[in-house]
Amino acid sequence: MDIDKIISTIWEGKEWIFSGIGVVVLGFIGKLIMGKKSGENSDTYTMKSKVYDNNNVSGGNNIIAKKNQIIQNDNSNTISVEGNGNVAGNGNSVTNNFIYSNNDDKKKENVNSWFSERFRILLLLLNDARRFNEKEYTVEYVSSLIGLKNVDGLKVYLTQEKEPDDEFKKRFVDVFGVNQEWMVHGRGEFPFASNISFWSDNPMDILRREDLKAINKFIVVIGEVKGRRQSCIIRQKNELCYELYSKYFTLNSSVGGAGTRDLVEFYRFVREADKIKKLGGVAYVATEEQMEKLMKGEFSPKKIERFEVARGFIEDFMCISEAEIEKNKNFWDEEFILVQKIIAANISGIDRVNQEEDLKCIKKNLGEDSQDKDEESNDIDLFDSSTPFFAYRFGKAFPGIRGVKEFTDSKECVDRLQILLKKPLSGEKLVGPIWWVRGSGNSDISNFERITDDKFLMDGDEIKVRRIVVCAAAEYYKKFVYVEAYPEEETGLYANDNAFIEEWTDKYGYYYEEYAEYEDKKITRAEYDDGAAMLDGKVVDLKGKAKLRTRYITPYNFIICAHFSPINSNEYDDMLEMLLNGILKGQNSVEEIVEVVKRMPKHRREM
Repeated sequence: MDIDKIISTIWEGKEWIFSGIGVVVLGFIGKLIMGKKSGENSDTYTMKSKVYDNNNVSGGNNIIAKKNQIIQNDNSNTISVEGNGNVAGNGNSVTNNFIYSNNDDKKKENVNSWFSERFRILLLLLNDARRFNEKEYTVEYVSSLIGLKNVDGLKVYLTQEKEPDDEFKKRFVDVFGVNQEWMVHGRGEFPFASNISFWSDNPMDILRREDLKAINKFIVVIGEVKGRRQSCIIRQKNELCYELYSKYFTLNSSVGGAGTRDLVEFYRFVREADKIKKLGGVAYVATEEQMEKLMKGEFSPKKIERFEVARGFIEDFMCISEAEIEKNKNFWDEEFILVQKIIAANISGIDRVNQEEDLKCIKKNLGEDSQDKDEESNDIDLFDSSTPFFAYRFGKAFPGIRGVKEFTDSKECVDRLQILLKKPLSGEKLVGPIWWVRGSGNSDISNFERITDDKFLMDGDEIKVRRIVVCAAAEYYKKFVYVEAYPEEETGLYANDNAFIEEWTDKYGYYYEEYAEYEDKKITRAEYDDGAAMLDGKVVDLKGKAKLRTRYITPYNFIICAHFSPINSNEYDDMLEMLLNGILKGQNSVEEIVEVVKRMPKHRREM
């Protein structure tokens, strides 16, 4: 008789099961079942169970799931569960569809660890989000991005299938913005669910509360949500880390009193973020499905850069005079115009109440000095020569330091350089008093702009700081700062050959790429020179708005000093370049430069 029929017959007369004879009969049937499992050329038994909503297992011996197969190999104690439901209980646990005894840790190493599976998913999503000209994310590349000395530091967890400690896993959270609960603790369904705790409906609260120094820019995404236009905001901390504020912000005309205020505050956010140069030059358009998936965290927020571009949205949205709104009717739909009219009618009242306090908060969050502006703007005009001025700024940035001191915290390095190189860098008496030098290539520093915690722009050069070494020499005119930068990923604009890069680096000490930025798009140096570029399949006139950039693909270093520092002399160029290149190769040290500078006489043009 078929075993299913036996069980059915027994259950129909279940009142006798608990009698003495019932126990004997059940024992016999149990042996019969076990015999069928192992003796009839079959190693599988299908157990049909009633389906419950949660599709899980609860209780010591209760199976609550969809149809499952329980499979045990003859030479293994490991039981695999196939099917849509998972099994737990009765002293067992489920890991990746395998059942183990809770005391049998060794067998867990026979299958992928939770970390290796999460890493596989993360790698897929990172590559899914990258732009066509970006470098592919591989195990080797990711290991370098999270700061490992070599790939073995990551591969050990993937090949041996072991779980790293929480601090190791948090590196992925910090670098890529992946959800911490998902990456570190294995909780949550969506890898890029936002880590940001933000509950306000007012986007201006972002500018009021955030450390704006740590944010490169904000990106606006617009789309339909349940039939109404909404927006969401992404903060880009750097080129790898994009994080979403998990709130929809009002961007439609179907509003009451509270909604009107939220709409005006969104306008104020866009306006103020643009003023402080923290707003992406373009907005992106998402479908309703994309908006939903973005909000859940099903893909990396970086992927929005592959969405449709809402060309002109930012610029036109901020133009709310009567004449400008009338002009916008030629380019935008009726809803856009209605939204602008609501903003125009209410902006002055809200600005009058909040603007002064908001600007104070924004200035504080940008980390601007609290010094009186007159004092700040006039400090350079107190000096007639570059070396005493540099010594003065050096003391402000590195107070109390005598001799040589190294700083390895990247954020602190940029904090101090921001003081040393704050505006103004030219005055009535002094023009370009602070220089960067590297042997044959030397120039005055005219502009310093912080991009993120650990990165700054210096006259178009992108510098991601690894460390700085300051030399507070006894003679004021010999003070200098050594700066060393991490290598950065290639722009993807050029087909670089690794052998060529290695050859160039060996000859010149470092390798770099020149490119330009136009409306958050990267263009080649040649396109910048021509004043036009191919964007989205069309020739676009750059109209002089592209900004030239230099990116260092290999480690890079240089020295900051006064214009008439003895270091900045032609006679020492070759020696200085040799030492700087040697430091990058591990053949020389900063201390050697310090010793050389000690023996240098005053610059011939020093007072």
